[in-house]
Amino acid sequence: MRILIADDHSIVRTGLKRMLEGEFPDVVVGEATTSRELLQAVKAAEWDVLILDVALGAESGLSALPRLKEVRPNLPVIMLSMYGERQFVMRALAEGASAYLTKEQAADEELFRAIRTVRTGRRYLGEALAEQLADHLAGGKAAKPGSPHESLSSRELEVFLLLAAAKSVTEIAERLDLSVKTVSTYRTRILEKMGLESTAEIIQYAVRNGLVG
Repeated sequence: MRILIADDHSIVRTGLKRMLEGEFPDVVVGEATTSRELLQAVKAAEWDVLILDVALGAESGLSALPRLKEVRPNLPVIMLSMYGERQFVMRALAEGASAYLTKEQAADEELFRAIRTVRTGRRYLGEALAEQLADHLAGGKAAKPGSPHESLSSRELEVFLLLAAAKSVTEIAERLDLSVKTVSTYRTRILEKMGLESTAEIIQYAVRNGLVG
């Protein structure tokens, strides 16, 4: 089995590689640290599974997903993230991901179950995320098609949700490994796209549409 890991943190790649080699004796593990390396690796060879971090350096892994699917439409992709927010899960599945796991879930047997599941052509969500999505939809809180936040890019959505969680620009910059200036630019772009005027309005919008909490 051939598994490609795309993550910009070497400690994460090393840890995942050791886990995979311990569970799958015949596994061949490849590594990519940027979206450019990832696309090159996907074009250069066949892979059975791709484990893709949502935050991949300067570019969101979610942003790279559509291009990956153009090259390898049948490649099972397991999105890996520190975020368990519904909007990330739904965006990832909509873009063609086969599974979505938080990094906490990926540290145990859940990752192995996800790999075995997506290799059969099925999708996989951890129990906690699946229950969260089910509750969200059952409660009638799902955003309507065409909602303003759906126009955001994956990276903009990431910044939007952190702003909605009352994180400061500085906190977001540190968390995403971006400059404060870059995050401020994203904030301005988000406000323009969504027709909002302040972070307070972002928070109000997110609460009103069930995107946080």
